[in-house]
Amino acid sequence: MSSTFKGALIGFALLVMGVSVAGVLGAETVMIAARETVDGAASQPPLAAVEGVSSGLFEAGHVVFDAGQVGASAKASDLAEVAREGRAGWLLQITVAYTQTKLDQEAVRVACSATFSLVNASTGTTSFTDKVSASNAGREKKVDRAALGAELGKLISQKVVKALPSPLL
Repeated sequence: MSSTFKGALIGFALLVMGVSVAGVLGAETVMIAARETVDGAASQPPLAAVEGVSSGLFEAGHVVFDAGQVGASAKASDLAEVAREGRAGWLLQITVAYTQTKLDQEAVRVACSATFSLVNASTGTTSFTDKVSASNAGREKKVDRAALGAELGKLISQKVVKALPSPLL
């Protein structure tokens, strides 16, 4: 391998690394703390809406980590402290409730609603709160609860991305 080619290869690698580091430096770090219920009972992981939110925030250039399912009595101030300890600038609290109605042997109608809050982890101040809802009505045989939850999560992520500072790149 010629020294010119090696130099070009090293230069390219450094350029790619520089772009990657710059993108990460401009990203916001968000800890997600979620509570999902299905017909009143706690959902089992993986939490579908969290998967959708995580994907949407990541695609928008943000760093995301999941605190897991939290109990109904979890305090925002305690969760914000955990977020700070994890070096997150933001805490995203999400509560999702699903209701399911069996229509026949093959179809289940699912409706879901979510409330969510974006909290500045440093100050504990809530900067944004909103609600979204979705249903698989008319798509019962094609869209199950997990797919609907992921759709709901994407809706949440779109709203949160608008509320977060934009990454540099």
